[in-house]
Amino acid sequence: MSSKLLVILMILASKSVVTYTAVQSKGQYGLSRVDGRVDGRCTSELESSSLAYAVDTTGSMYDDFMELKKVNSWLLDRVEAKFPCGVRQYTMVEFNDPKVGPVRFTQSKETFDEFFNKLVATGGGDCPELSVAGIKQALLSSPRQSFILVLTDASAKDYSNIALVNEVFSLIRSTQSQVVFLITGMCGSFFDPGYTIYRDIANLSYGHVFNVPLSDLNKVFHYLDFTLSIPVNSSELLFSGDFTALVHTERFLVYGNFSSLMITTDGPINSLQLAGPVARTIHLEVLVSESWGSVRLLKNPAKGNYSIDINAGGVHAIRVQGFTATNISSAASCSECHLHALCEEHADYLQCVCKDGFVGDGFNCSDIDECAYVWTHNCSAGTCQNTFGSYTCLCPSGFIFSGGSCVPIRECDDPSLNTCHPLAQCINELSGYTCVCPNGYYGNGSHCEIDECQRGACGFGLECTKALGSYSCSDPCVSRTVLNEPWRSLDNPRSSTPNCDRSKNGWYQFVGSAGIRIPETCVPIYRCNTDAPVWMNGKHPAMKDGIVNRTACAHWGGNCCQWTSTIQVKACPLGYHVYKIIGTPQSMCTASFCTDPLAVQEVCSADEEWKEGDKGDRCYCKDQYKVSSLSDVRPQLTCGLDGMRASFQKCQMKELDTYFGRENVKDGGCFGFEDNSVTNTFSVLAALQVGGCGVQSYQNGSHVTYRSTFVVELHDGGIIMRNDTLTITLSCVYELDMITSLNLALRPIISSVNITVGGTGQFKASMVLYKDSSYTTPYEGLEVSLSSKTILYIGVFIQGGDTSQYVLVMRNCYATPTQSANDTLKYYIIKDSCPNKQDESINVLENGVSRQGRVSVQMFKFVGDYDLVYLHCAVSLCEVRSGACQPSCTSRRSQRTELDSHSLRIGPIIRSDPNSSAISSSHSLWVLLPTALLLLLIPSV
Repeated sequence: MSSKLLVILMILASKSVVTYTAVQSKGQYGLSRVDGRVDGRCTSELESSSLAYAVDTTGSMYDDFMELKKVNSWLLDRVEAKFPCGVRQYTMVEFNDPKVGPVRFTQSKETFDEFFNKLVATGGGDCPELSVAGIKQALLSSPRQSFILVLTDASAKDYSNIALVNEVFSLIRSTQSQVVFLITGMCGSFFDPGYTIYRDIANLSYGHVFNVPLSDLNKVFHYLDFTLSIPVNSSELLFSGDFTALVHTERFLVYGNFSSLMITTDGPINSLQLAGPVARTIHLEVLVSESWGSVRLLKNPAKGNYSIDINAGGVHAIRVQGFTATNISSAASCSECHLHALCEEHADYLQCVCKDGFVGDGFNCSDIDECAYVWTHNCSAGTCQNTFGSYTCLCPSGFIFSGGSCVPIRECDDPSLNTCHPLAQCINELSGYTCVCPNGYYGNGSHCEIDECQRGACGFGLECTKALGSYSCSDPCVSRTVLNEPWRSLDNPRSSTPNCDRSKNGWYQFVGSAGIRIPETCVPIYRCNTDAPVWMNGKHPAMKDGIVNRTACAHWGGNCCQWTSTIQVKACPLGYHVYKIIGTPQSMCTASFCTDPLAVQEVCSADEEWKEGDKGDRCYCKDQYKVSSLSDVRPQLTCGLDGMRASFQKCQMKELDTYFGRENVKDGGCFGFEDNSVTNTFSVLAALQVGGCGVQSYQNGSHVTYRSTFVVELHDGGIIMRNDTLTITLSCVYELDMITSLNLALRPIISSVNITVGGTGQFKASMVLYKDSSYTTPYEGLEVSLSSKTILYIGVFIQGGDTSQYVLVMRNCYATPTQSANDTLKYYIIKDSCPNKQDESINVLENGVSRQGRVSVQMFKFVGDYDLVYLHCAVSLCEVRSGACQPSCTSRRSQRTELDSHSLRIGPIIRSDPNSSAISSSHSLWVLLPTALLLLLIPSV
C-alpha cells in the first residue's frame, strides 16, 4: 500500500499555497505542479512533461556527445525559466551492446546535466544497437506523459523481438508518453525493419523520427524547447499520420476553443498549405523549417473543418495538436504581466507571453544571453555583445559587420548604407556611390524592375511605354492625335503669324485637304506658314516594316538639314501613316512639320492595303485575296454546328468591277446573309436542316455529309446585267455523334437548359434518349413506348461558350414515375457522379472527361400502379484546369471545382410489355424489377 501512497507537499506562503503531487513510476516519483502561487513569483500553469533520454553509448556516438553536451544545458535552462515552480523528473537510460543500463533519475537539472556530461562512448562494433530495449527501460522508469528522446546513430538490433516490441507498444498506450527519435545515422536504408520500427513507435506515441546531420543537432533542440514548454494535459491530438504518398490532402476537425494549433512534421516536406473554415490559405508562423522536420503554429484557430495540402519528397509524418492553454501564464488582468511580456487575449482568459529576446513564464521575463551559445547568434566573425532583449555583432574600428564578416566600411558593401535596389549594381566611388540597374531593367538604381519594353513584351508594330510598376502597349494607328490643319500644306506661304511645333509631342496622323503625309523632299523656306519647314529625309515604310526610325530635317539658312531629329513612322492598315514627333528646338522656333497636298488617300478596308497597282495608288486586295477574273473567286467555307457559311471578300468584287448582294442570289429566301463591314466580307448561310431549300444529307456508318447549292447572278451595279453567274456548292462532312445526329431527326426527344458562366459565356446543356449504343439515332416524338428488355441510351452534352475550359459532369441521374424531379420514389442510375453498383445493367461510358456524358441502363417498371418512367439528370460544369473532374468511384473522392448544377428531364417513357396489366404487383416486383427493388428499400438521399 505504501508503494502507491500519494505524497502531497503543502508549501505555505504569506498570500497563497502551491500544491505538488507525486507521480509514481516503478518506485520512483516525479512531482507535478497542481495549483497555486508563492509570493507572486510563480505562475499558475501546470508543469511540463518529465524528460527522459534513452542514449546510445556505443563508440560511434563520440562526436554526437560532443555536440549534444553543448545544447543540453541550454535546453534545460530554458524549460526551467518557463516553469520556475515546476518539479519534474529527469531520467537517463543508457543502452549499449550487449546490455542496457544503468538507469539514473533526478529532480535536479544540475544533476541531470552531470549525468549527461559523464556519458562515455565505448564498445559496440556491429552497427545496430539495442534501441527497443532502451526505450522500454525509459518508459518503465519515467512518469506518465513523459517526453522521451532517443539519441542514436544506428538502426535497432532488437526489432525482431516480438514480445519486446509488443511490451513497448503496451507501455506507450498505458503511459501516454511521447517518443521522439534523434538519429544521425542508420545501418541500412529507410525501409529496413531495423529503421521502420522507429517510425512505428513514433507513430503510436504521436512522436517523430528526425534523421538529421550532426551539424543540425542544435536546431532540433529548438524544436524540443518549444515542445517541452507545453504543460501536461494542455493539448489534444487532432490529427496524426505517417505517409509514403508524395502529394496528398488530409483533413481534420477543430472542435474546441483552442488558443493555438501546432503542426509538426518529419521527413522531407517540399510545401505545406493549410486551409480552414475562414480562409482557403492560412498563414502559419514557422518556428522550425528544415529538410528533416518542421514546426508551424496557428494562434486562435476558428472552429470547423481544416485541410492540409502536402507536397513531400519522401516518407514523412504529420501531427496536429490543439492547445487549450487553460492556466498557462493566465492572468486576471494584463497588469499582472511582466514589463517585457505581451498580454495576449484568448477566448476566455488572458495570457502573459515573454517578448522576443526574453525567456520566462510571462510574469517574470529575463533577458536571453544570445552570446552564450554559438547557435543563438550570427556573429561568425567579430565579437558578439549581448544587449537587453537582443545582441549586436561588434567589429574593430573602421570595420562593419557584413555577411558574417568584419569588412571595411563601404556603402556598397552594406545595404543599410546605400539606397541601391537589390538588383542594381552599387559602385563605390571616392565620395559616395552610384546605383545602376542591370541591362533589361528600368529604374534610377534606387528602384529597378524588369523593363518589359526592352524584352519585346508588346510585339511587332506596337509601341511599348514603360512606367514605374507597369507597362502599356498601344497601337499608334489607334492611339494617335489627328491633325487637320490646312496651313501645313507645302503650297501655303508664311503668314504674319508663323506657326511652331515646339509643343508637339506624341503620335500624330495628318488628315484633310493639306495632305496626309510629310514630304520626302526638301521644302523651300517660308512655306507651310512657318520659317523653317520640316520634311522627312527617307521613304515612308510599308506595313510589313512595322515602326521605323526616320530623320526629320528643318530647312533654314540654305541648309535643307539645318536641324535634325529622329522621328518614328508606321504605315497603318487603312492606308495612312502616323508619326511620333518630339517637338522642334527652342532655337528654331518658328519651325513646323509640312504635309504634301498631293498625298491624299482613300481609307482601305480590312482586306485591303494601300499599294501601287495597275489602277494607280489606291487600296487593293491584300495578296491572299488577289483575283484577276471571276473564275478566281473562291469563297471561304465555314462548317459550323448549326449551318454552313460561304464568305466572299468584297474587295474581290470591287477589283472585278462588279456587285454582289442578297438580291443576286436566286431563291434567296432559303438562305441567310451577313454583311460584315469589319472584315469587309459578304456571307451566304445555309442551315443544317434536312428537307428545306434543297439541303441534302448523306450518311455512312460514322459521318454525315450536308450539301447545298446556290446561284449568284452578278452585275456591275447599273440598270442592265450580263449573264455572269457563279454556282456555289457548299459541302460539309461531320463526324456522326450525339449532337450532329439531332439535325437528321425531325422531332427528337430532347431536354435543354441554358447555363451562364460569368466571364466565360453561355452554354446550352441537353439530354437526349438514343436507340442504340452508337448514340447517333435519337428517339422522336412526344413520348416513347419501350419493352422492359430495351436498353435506354442516355446522352448529355453541352454546346456554346468555350468548351475547352470545361467538361460536363453527370452528378445525379435518376428515374421517377411522375414528372416531378422531387418525387419521393426515385431510382438512381448515377448518384454523386458514380453509377449505381447494385444494378449490373448500368454502364457509364463517359462522365467528367469531355463536353458530353453517356450512360445506359435496362428499361424497368416501378413497383405499383405506375406505367410511366421519367428520366432526370442534374449536371454541372467542371473546370478542366482543376485536373480532378473525372469521378473517382473506387477510392477517396478527389476535390474538384464544379459550378452549380442544372436539371434536365425526359419523358414519359411507357413500358410496352404484352399483358403488363395482367401481372400482379408482387409478380412485377420480382420479375420486372429485381434490381430496382434492392434500391427502393434504401432511403433516398
